[in-house]
Amino acid sequence: MIFYYKYYVEIKNRCFLLLTCWTFTLLTCYFYKETLLFILIDSSNYAEQYFIFTDISEVFYVYLQLTFFVSNQITLLMLLYHSIIFLSSGLYKSEYEKLQFAFQICLLSWTCSVILLNKIIIPVSWDFFLSFQKTDGITFFFEAKIIEYLNYFTNLYYVCFLNCQLLAVITLLLNNYSKNINKIRRFRKLFYILFVIFSTLTTPPDIVSQILMSTSLITFYEVLLFFSILKTSKVAN
Repeated sequence: MIFYYKYYVEIKNRCFLLLTCWTFTLLTCYFYKETLLFILIDSSNYAEQYFIFTDISEVFYVYLQLTFFVSNQITLLMLLYHSIIFLSSGLYKSEYEKLQFAFQICLLSWTCSVILLNKIIIPVSWDFFLSFQKTDGITFFFEAKIIEYLNYFTNLYYVCFLNCQLLAVITLLLNNYSKNINKIRRFRKLFYILFVIFSTLTTPPDIVSQILMSTSLITFYEVLLFFSILKTSKVAN
């Protein structure tokens, strides 16, 4: 009973640390809410650089939604870290190294998803949708609403996050099953289909963006497969 009580106390302490982290992160994000909003808007490369709101409390709710969004992502990262530290005491060294490698890959893919979203997906999709503003004989005047843009950004973030985590899962699978290359090759077509589906959901609805994203994912997959084969060949020799 005392043995289980130790784990109960540790879980309770880690939950308290996570709650404290979330609270202070929330307060810090709200203190720098204007900076966060500027970074959010700047990623769109919107030429007019202004947004409208139709409710007197809308900007306040935008600040709240943005601070909760950022603080939740940071707290989720801390949750993964505390989970690994908590599980490490009951794992063998080889198991802990695999878990640590998985965490590093997920963290790297998470970082790549944020960079990809801010530097490529948001600007390209924004320019694509604004290209319909002027057509033959018809001109549409666009005024962006701040709450709708925030929802647009967060939706694309989650889709891009899932897409990059798919690459992380593929990397881990190739690393764990590197000795069974034939099995990995057998599921190659299935991975290709998944890449196309995720590219369709992530990129703007034009064929060029979908082809570029799908080609990038497939190329990344083939490079990982090549290094897995090379690693297996070195071990065999």
